[in-house]
Amino acid sequence: MTPLKKIFLLFGIALIGLACSVTVDLGAPSSNATQTPTLTGIQQVSTMVAGTLEVFTQEALSATPANTPTPSLTPTPTNTPLPPTLSVSVATNCYAGPSAYYGLVITIRPGITVTVEGEDAADNYWIIDVPNYPGTVCWLSGQYASVSGDTSNLPAPATPAASNYTLSEPRNPRVSCSSTALSSTPDPDDYWWGNNASQWTVVFRWTNTDNDQTGVRVYRNGRQIATLHAHASSYTDTFVHFGHRDVTYGVQAFNNSEVSSIVTIEVHHCG
Repeated sequence: MTPLKKIFLLFGIALIGLACSVTVDLGAPSSNATQTPTLTGIQQVSTMVAGTLEVFTQEALSATPANTPTPSLTPTPTNTPLPPTLSVSVATNCYAGPSAYYGLVITIRPGITVTVEGEDAADNYWIIDVPNYPGTVCWLSGQYASVSGDTSNLPAPATPAASNYTLSEPRNPRVSCSSTALSSTPDPDDYWWGNNASQWTVVFRWTNTDNDQTGVRVYRNGRQIATLHAHASSYTDTFVHFGHRDVTYGVQAFNNSEVSSIVTIEVHHCG
């Protein structure tokens, strides 16, 4: 109950008490004084109200106001700049280093946008993320490249050691391919290639030319997918393919200290 309501309540109680305590003497008049009603209740009410007001005044003066919580400041979000991106106007090979001597990783075609991870300004190469291969990068010539975004803070990765291409490379690469449709659901990691999924079975063949080789490495889109014994001349690859993306196969002979260059062939369609 608020102090004001308390005052009115006490005042009402006092008035009731006043009505009960007022004494009016209606007997015979005295010859020596004028008859006056005794109103001692009024004095009691006045004293009571005054005392109550004094108590509430003291309470109001001594009351400590409630602490008002201070609103916390909302931190201003910091906009993290997006990494620069790159596209090409002409199909451009991307290599494992800043020249074709490092071996083909993948071919970047017009209409594809890739993320730029570094810049090799001295050789005019951009280091990019290989599409669909997280954590893998390759070197792309800047001749036909257009870059969007801030490149001022791009690192200059160390140039990888060149391979010793002294073995004779395999020759006459050829492929045969069959496919089976799977679904029309797009792959979230391959969204730029379309949404037609199928299972491809590719038979990749080649002819070996170096008698000193001790094994053969097979690559798909620049990524090693198999290591075969010496003088192996074929490999069957089965995988799920999305969209209309070309697939590049490569083969490389090696021994304990030497390698051949990577010989590649592209598969444009299957089935």
